[in-house]
Amino acid sequence: MAWLPGFVAACVSISISLIVWWIRLPKNLPSGPWTWPLLGSLPNVGISLYRSGLQPHQFMAQLTKHYGKVYSFYLGNQLLVILNSAESVREAFKNQCLADRPKVHIPDRLKGEHGTGEGVVMASGESWSQQRRFTLSTFRSFGVGKRSFQDQISVEVQALCEEISTLEGESFDPRKLLTNAVTNIICTVIIGKRFEYSDKSFHDLLQLYDRQQKAAGSGLADSLIPILRFLKISSKSDEERYQNNQQLGKFYNDILSDHRKAFDPTDLKDYIDVYLDEINKTEDSSSSINPNNLMATIHQLFSAGAGTTITTLRWSLLYMMAYPEIQRRIQREIDDVVGRNRLPDYSDKEHLPYTEATLMEIARIASIAPFGIPHVAAQNTTLFGYNIPEKTIIMSNIWAIHNDPDTWKDPDMFRPERFLDGDRLVKQPDAYLPFSAGRRVCLGENLARMELFLFFSHFLHRFTYKKPQDSPELSFDGVAGAANSPRFYETEAILRE
Repeated sequence: MAWLPGFVAACVSISISLIVWWIRLPKNLPSGPWTWPLLGSLPNVGISLYRSGLQPHQFMAQLTKHYGKVYSFYLGNQLLVILNSAESVREAFKNQCLADRPKVHIPDRLKGEHGTGEGVVMASGESWSQQRRFTLSTFRSFGVGKRSFQDQISVEVQALCEEISTLEGESFDPRKLLTNAVTNIICTVIIGKRFEYSDKSFHDLLQLYDRQQKAAGSGLADSLIPILRFLKISSKSDEERYQNNQQLGKFYNDILSDHRKAFDPTDLKDYIDVYLDEINKTEDSSSSINPNNLMATIHQLFSAGAGTTITTLRWSLLYMMAYPEIQRRIQREIDDVVGRNRLPDYSDKEHLPYTEATLMEIARIASIAPFGIPHVAAQNTTLFGYNIPEKTIIMSNIWAIHNDPDTWKDPDMFRPERFLDGDRLVKQPDAYLPFSAGRRVCLGENLARMELFLFFSHFLHRFTYKKPQDSPELSFDGVAGAANSPRFYETEAILRE
């Protein structure tokens, strides 16, 4: 029995540690799954998610049945609060204390040539405010999101339609062509040029972004939450991510090098020129307008500025194939307003309510960015009477909000009419949040709305989309990642008379 005193001492020590751990847990948090020492709710949440076979956003929506629309849980020592209602998202994201971004952990080897900047998307505090003001001001100066900018979008839309027409009704995967066109619009703003679809350097760039998007979902989770890094559950190897980042970094550096060589302060052609000019004028060494943040912002604008629009358009063609009667109704509306002798214009939008309502329904039912971009509490604060400790990660489950049966009648049904009022005019419910809400609402919202309308209306004005006869059944099960993307499909675009 010589071991007994040691065993008793160990039990006492463990008991005291558990009591101290329990006492130190923040009080008055939103309810949530049971928390274990060290692991938090990872065992029960992880096992339940695996057994459910659901996507993370769908599983998180199901937890509202047990814990309500606002709940919390720990992953390791990281506290997360999940918002599953429009009211909670709007209330949280207007709170200045909840407007910061989490610090993203990037191993030194994976930083490649990107520098160490946070850019406009992942910055916080004054750095974010300064960069957001600068970016919005620069976009406005180039007319981005305004009607004057539609000519640049129309160039790409028409080039894409001509490319589709050369297929003469043969089946094709629209993803590559959509990526070419939408990325080119960002290129005109950021680097002042568009690429021909046959350009090899452009093709290589798009492949890099494609690989990055596939790796981004898992990479973001384990870069924010320490215990996930320890468990190494990322689906992409460090070596793959390293090589991808190196190649993207080289592309950005080549662009910046060309811009510096050709820089003329009297002729600022694009976003990079304006940013370089601002750096040259800035005497404050602490300014967030600096080379590292320029590199990071270029990367973010390319990634975020194109990815969600491409994904939305892919869903739109999928739903048009699946609902040919809705496709025909849109075409009739466009023909009645626009006619067959000209192409749709952005000024036609207010006269095409069913077309716009269909785009809104696609954004709702697909919920392209199901969790948005995480926020973090900059300091202790409260939300609906709950305590929200500093460094808590706040996630908005946009998918749950857009598919809540308490808000949307038959949310699984594809029904554009839900966005039309009794006078057949477009209405936007408070629970419609495709661009998030609050202080950090998507800064590219106006550009995205214009792109989506012009691409979608041109597509249906020029072509009718059909499911190829021998292709697999259409699936509406999304593929989780940086965005909720549709599974691979092909379509046939039949030229209209």
